[in-house]
Amino acid sequence: MSGTPGGKRLRALRNDYGKTQLAVELDANLGTGYLQRLETGKVQQPERDTLERILAALAAQYSERREVLEMFGYLVSTPVPSQAAIEWAVAACQAELDSALFPAYLLDCAHRLLTWNAFVPRLFDLPHMRQQAKTAYISMLKVVFDPAYHFSPQILNREAFFLAQIRALRYERQRFQDEAWYSDLIGDMRQCPEFESYWTKPPATPALFAARPLTLLELAAKDAGILQFRLLSEAFVQDRRFRIIYYLPADARTIQHFFVDIPR
Repeated sequence: MSGTPGGKRLRALRNDYGKTQLAVELDANLGTGYLQRLETGKVQQPERDTLERILAALAAQYSERREVLEMFGYLVSTPVPSQAAIEWAVAACQAELDSALFPAYLLDCAHRLLTWNAFVPRLFDLPHMRQQAKTAYISMLKVVFDPAYHFSPQILNREAFFLAQIRALRYERQRFQDEAWYSDLIGDMRQCPEFESYWTKPPATPALFAARPLTLLELAAKDAGILQFRLLSEAFVQDRRFRIIYYLPADARTIQHFFVDIPR
């Protein structure tokens, strides 16, 4: 037999990680020859626990684990990333963040701010955020919606921008609504009056690109006048629980602000 899609994917992963069938079988406590039969399709529906042990033996990434399990028909939850996964994501993207010539930062699926580049302090009260981030990652939803973080009062086009953020959240809810952490996230945010007022508004016609709110962001920045950005969200290929948010300058004034006296 030529193999099932799941078996072929497992074989490709094993080869990518440079492991032999025997080594994986030993680490996963499997009988000799089992992995060869699974990869070639002679075993078409392995037990979930067996697959989990194989994936653990491969040290597969979250997205790889999810892909393989779904190929064999198993539903996969989306947990909040572990500290080890966060450290991997930060290490994977920090160089890209630092090379950007405009503000950019890393979020996880719970909207926690994980790391950022040197331009971000020009927009946010970063010393205040750093102080809190020593013990817990700060929520960028709170930074955006809660006036206590000193960012939302600077937003000049609040109605359009906040509605765009809500559309993106409603799109996300389709993926995460069964996760307890996501219900807790929205419940916590609804304690913020600003967020609640927009969350409870009847949704407008569905947006074609709800997950990528390209609505213009206009900010009244200190000592810089009005700055204009368009936000772009790019998810990690290896683990879609992480994404980089880019603040793309949208006019000449904003471009000049970030190209003059570039932080080193």
